[in-house]
Amino acid sequence: MTGALEPVDIGLSSSGGALEIEWSDGHTTRTDLRALRWNCPCAECSGEMGYQGRLSRVSELPEEDYVLEGVQPVGRYGLRPVWRSGHDSGIYTYELLRYLCECPEHTRAREAAEGR
Repeated sequence: MTGALEPVDIGLSSSGGALEIEWSDGHTTRTDLRALRWNCPCAECSGEMGYQGRLSRVSELPEEDYVLEGVQPVGRYGLRPVWRSGHDSGIYTYELLRYLCECPEHTRAREAAEGR
């Protein structure tokens, strides 16, 4: 084993409103599905090459955009959520998934990085 950080278990929270990932280092991340969807890194949602993405032009998404139908691994570096709306082009790196974690430690780190 190379010691690389990898998911050990992936699932929905008991309420169904958050993605929970248990990592190889023992930490479990929890990210609200709405937050996960609003942080989609794909070109359509986030933009690319100077063009704004869809998420910068809207303030609401249809409810089906927040319903997670599945999660597919992408190589050994990320996950691709499949949303009920059919959107499935966002590849969330493991680094991004850890960054979005809602635990106090990651929340403090995120706020510090964002200058809050």
